[in-house]
Amino acid sequence: MKFAIRRMVPSDAVGMHRVHTHAVTAVCAAFVEPAAVEAWLHGRTPEKYVLAADEGGETFWIAAAEDGSVIGFSSWRRDELVSLFVDPAWHERGVGRALFDACEKDAAENGHAPRRLTATLNAVSYYEALGFRQVRENYREKQGQRIPHIEMTRAPRTA
Repeated sequence: MKFAIRRMVPSDAVGMHRVHTHAVTAVCAAFVEPAAVEAWLHGRTPEKYVLAADEGGETFWIAAAEDGSVIGFSSWRRDELVSLFVDPAWHERGVGRALFDACEKDAAENGHAPRRLTATLNAVSYYEALGFRQVRENYREKQGQRIPHIEMTRAPRTA
C-alpha cells in the first residue's frame, strides 16, 4: 500500500491523536513503566496538535495512506525535530524516513536545520542511523511519573 506526505490540515488532528496513542501504547510502552505510559498520554487531545501548529510554531507533516487516513506525522520548530510518530502497522515501510525528510527539507527552505531532538527510548538507534548522537539521558515529569528520553544532536550538514 502506498502513502503520501503532505502538510497537516486541522482535520488531521483526530488521526494524529490515534497514531500517537497507538505508537506510544504499542511500541514505546515496551521501554517505560505502564504508569509512565498512562501519564504520558494523560490530557492529550486532538486539539493540542492544532494549537501546537497555530500557536506553538510547529510545522507538521502528515503521512496519509491511499484512503486518506493518517498513518504518521512529524513536526519541526526552529532547529528541533519535535515529533515523529508512525502507526506501528506502517513501520519498516519508509514512512518515518519520508516524514523526517519532509521536515528537514522544509526547515532548510526556511533557513533552519533539525539539529536536535528528544528521542523516545525505542527510537534512539533510528536517529543514530540518521546521524544524531546521544547527548544525555533525561526525563520529563508528568502526573508524578518520570518519562525517560534521550536528548540527541546532529552536526549541521555540509554541501
